[in-house]
Amino acid sequence: MSTFQALILGLLQGVTEFLPVSSSGHLVIMQHYLGLRQPLVLFDIVLHAATLIVVLIYFRGDLGSIIGSLMKLKLNHSEQILGRKIFYLIMVGTIPTVILGLILRVWADLLCTRVGLTSAMLIITGIILRVGGKTKRTGRGIKEMGLMDAFLIGVMQGIAIVPGISRSGTTISAGLLRGINKESSFRYSFLLSIPAILGALTLSLKDVLTEKNLPSQPFPWIVGVLSAFTVGYLSLVFLRKTVVKGKLSFFAYYCWILGIGSLILWIGSGRT
Repeated sequence: MSTFQALILGLLQGVTEFLPVSSSGHLVIMQHYLGLRQPLVLFDIVLHAATLIVVLIYFRGDLGSIIGSLMKLKLNHSEQILGRKIFYLIMVGTIPTVILGLILRVWADLLCTRVGLTSAMLIITGIILRVGGKTKRTGRGIKEMGLMDAFLIGVMQGIAIVPGISRSGTTISAGLLRGINKESSFRYSFLLSIPAILGALTLSLKDVLTEKNLPSQPFPWIVGVLSAFTVGYLSLVFLRKTVVKGKLSFFAYYCWILGIGSLILWIGSGRT
């Protein structure tokens, strides 16, 4: 993999990891058309780790409240209650994510090489974004969220292991459809992503290190990580503003254009 290819994939990861357009779907399609026929599993893991750090930094306030409430640090009563509730909601949402993730992981390698399937899933993501973005049933905050809200959003996160299905898009849309307000849907979506990404990284990294699939040239990887981190932070800031303004459904058009366009190219190239 060249430095240019690593830069492109890093930028792509940074932009698409948070925007509701499926980072895994973009990586599958881009690696295919960059001529990288074998999925770069370890490189993908490193890029996801870089964007995970972005989430930890961006939501450090929420994470501090959660940790403080569990360790019984000096927080006011309302902060302790909210911190613990967010923690329990994350745990409940993580259960279906883990179950679906383990089931779908069996086909992970197959899914990550199927450009046609990924393109079709992008079209489905567009439909989810359109429906979720147009809902008017918003008003409840995280304080009013229930266990069923957390569970259903966790189900959507688990399904998003399929390349082309946007994790942020489906979870935020699920929150909106459950009547949760825009800001809280955004916050819970990314707080819920932390244990899921950590778990996925741990499992994938264990498999890759066992195979000793390490980079021979580290510089392109460093370029990819730095570009993913920098652009990822900017993308997260942009997404929050977009969600709060009620413009989430606009990303549906992008997913439809990319999905249909990639599907046409895939069919035209002889489905290779």
